[in-house]
Amino acid sequence: MYATLAVAAATGSLAHADVFELANGGRIEGRAIDSADGDKTKYVIELAAGGQMIIARSQIERVDASSDIEAEYLKMARSAPDTAEGQWKMAEWCREHKLTAQAKQHIARVLELDPNHEKAHTALGFRQQNGKWVTRDDVMAARGMVLYEGRYVTPQHVELLERQKEAKVTEADWANNIDRLRGWLTGRREERVAEARAELQAIRDPAAAEAVVDALRREKNVELKKLWLEVASHLDHQAAVDALVDRSLADPDEEIRMQSLEYLIRSGRPGLAMPYIRALKNRDNEIVNRAGAALGQIGDRAAIGPLIEALITTHKFKTSEANPDQHAYTFSKDSSGFSFGGGGPKIVPQEVRNPAVLHSLLALSGGAGFDFDQAQWRRWLAAQAKHNAVDIRRDE
Repeated sequence: MYATLAVAAATGSLAHADVFELANGGRIEGRAIDSADGDKTKYVIELAAGGQMIIARSQIERVDASSDIEAEYLKMARSAPDTAEGQWKMAEWCREHKLTAQAKQHIARVLELDPNHEKAHTALGFRQQNGKWVTRDDVMAARGMVLYEGRYVTPQHVELLERQKEAKVTEADWANNIDRLRGWLTGRREERVAEARAELQAIRDPAAAEAVVDALRREKNVELKKLWLEVASHLDHQAAVDALVDRSLADPDEEIRMQSLEYLIRSGRPGLAMPYIRALKNRDNEIVNRAGAALGQIGDRAAIGPLIEALITTHKFKTSEANPDQHAYTFSKDSSGFSFGGGGPKIVPQEVRNPAVLHSLLALSGGAGFDFDQAQWRRWLAAQAKHNAVDIRRDE
């Protein structure tokens, strides 16, 4: 009796038999066989669960046929022994023929018949640990890991990934919104222009930063560029800060450069001097002077040492033999000169004094006047450091 039930379960609703859909809405699973009397007005159906049924063709709405492999499976499953060995052979046959669901049914039956069947446990993803069969999920759960999108991660990592997903959706929404408002700004409807400006000036969501920075980067209209600067200045996001620093150093419009720096100083962000200190080593002498001027306005005395080193910098210039006073900036990492051959223009290194750097150095040092004498400045800075160290020890 138990064997009959096992075969029926293995070949029941989950098995891939033909499905006969009835006109009254019912369905029968099995395989049509030839009628003994040759009557074509009826179906003789060999049921997936065992037995036969005869039904008039007029009652059949349609037939969904199974494959030859599935038909062969039904035949084999009905005759397979209900033993661990018999069911394991059926499972292996199913796996070879890619009948995954049926294979799992037979493996489950193997474990019912033989709870210590090693191959069946392994096939279901179990492994032995401390004498017990456990799943990989159990092992990873004991380590505090959970399965997330096909890989095991910590619950904290899941939270981070979920937040990143939400942020990406939000950033995409902001990109669309910014594009819409940019279109309104150049439209003919004055009320729409005013509405777009008001919406942009009210933005405070850091998730909007990437879209705003992208709009600023693409903007050609100077007046609208000023608006994007204002919007970026309201956003607590590194991308917005980086964009303002970049505009303050590299924008061709002086007003844009000054406005960007003003927004940054007004924000009072810690560490604001660092990108300008790095810019003191720029290959473009003009950028060096802009960075020096910015450091004077920022007022961070930690910039004094870097400013001293940037008082005189070496840059490469293109010179013409016909007029050696004519030159232009070039960009190269080293300071060695080279020529383009023959008697044509040459690239030569030249030391350049940076007046904007000196101006800021004088302001930050309290007026110590050593002009462009870097050696004097370095000795002065060392004396200041020694004096400050003595003062600190006295306070203790």
